[in-house]
Amino acid sequence: MNEQILSRIWSKQLFERKNLRSQQGEYLQIIHPGFLNKHAGADFQEAHILLSDFAWIGSVELHVRSSDWLLHAHHQDSSFENVILHVVWIADLPIYYQDGREIPTLELCHRVQNTNIMASLEPQANSIACQPFFQEIPHEIKTRMLTLCTEQRMQIKYEAIIDLWNKNNQDWDETFYQSLGKSFGFGLNAEPMLRLTQAIPLKLILRNRDRQLGIEAAMMGLAGMLEEPIKDEYQWELRREFIHLKKKHQWENAFLQMSDWKFLRLRPANFPTIRMAQFSEVIRNNCSLLSILLEIQELKVIQTLFEISPSTYWQTHYHFGKKSKKPHKQLGRSTFYSLCINTLIPILLAYAHCKKESKYTDKAYRWLFEMEAENNVISRIYTQLGLEIKNAHDSQACLHWHKNYCQIKKCLSCSIGQHILL
Repeated sequence: MNEQILSRIWSKQLFERKNLRSQQGEYLQIIHPGFLNKHAGADFQEAHILLSDFAWIGSVELHVRSSDWLLHAHHQDSSFENVILHVVWIADLPIYYQDGREIPTLELCHRVQNTNIMASLEPQANSIACQPFFQEIPHEIKTRMLTLCTEQRMQIKYEAIIDLWNKNNQDWDETFYQSLGKSFGFGLNAEPMLRLTQAIPLKLILRNRDRQLGIEAAMMGLAGMLEEPIKDEYQWELRREFIHLKKKHQWENAFLQMSDWKFLRLRPANFPTIRMAQFSEVIRNNCSLLSILLEIQELKVIQTLFEISPSTYWQTHYHFGKKSKKPHKQLGRSTFYSLCINTLIPILLAYAHCKKESKYTDKAYRWLFEMEAENNVISRIYTQLGLEIKNAHDSQACLHWHKNYCQIKKCLSCSIGQHILL
């Protein structure tokens, strides 16, 4: 079970609705589940329920476990005070509003049939127009399309690197640093991470590489994470160091604000605080990272450069003032592969393109073939059609294939569609 499946169950009401009662024992009736919210705030907006014969209209928040409410720090966010119902798979802990009242909770684990879940998650029959014919297509035609889609996807990525390189006055080291910082934002926090690296030049990091506290204070301070009320001694220590750095470098107040950073719907290990601490340590410990990337041939060797733990504080915290139960591990393999796909390989391709050096192109594609395939909802669509996805080269191809051909029904530009239709 995960929140994506739970969201589908709730939106389609795929659970036994007779004799519904909240965990608090109140009679419950769902009039309307609400509308999916893709932005900050609760998962569903404008839901309509009856609770003990009182009508309520407001937000619904979904979690696998009710304790995730605390894990995601919703108890500290006033925007969640309008939640009228907490829908969970397992109710493992009572959750309260900021004024101490218990939030009405609905547990679903005993009300859902697995067959209903699987039926709701099956891809639509028309999700790929050629679905009825796909398995009959010759293997070499599918392989040709995979190669084309990977090349097109990588070209988009390396052209973005070149654009950034030109903005940085063709400074490769600064461009690599900024691009890697953006990748450490992992989607939701990519843009604020890019802006942060643009506010803190690489030369400043390298000049202070023996001062872990100073680098972390600069990043957290300009990120706007030291402006909140001080919650513990370490945050105060960082703030004091940041005040010193502000005067020294004539910085204004925080370059970014806490509102620029997204914590919602992220696993704690992916919180921007953790990623920022990990990123600063990778850069601090590898002052010639681009040179190493260009020189080293083995991907496993490059991976060891990223197997660095953050500072001692962030090994046991996700937020300031809140200690986690388990120490954090180093970057996992799938996380490292994501960094490869979004920065390391595109920077090799961009460098090869500008320097006219094919050896870097060859290495970039060799690494793509060496990495494990990504397992996501798009790759599974093609797997269900009988396509063998062997590695990251193939899974990246599927993402591009689905978005740029299948979704928009661009069949006459696809080798599969041409084989069927022409």
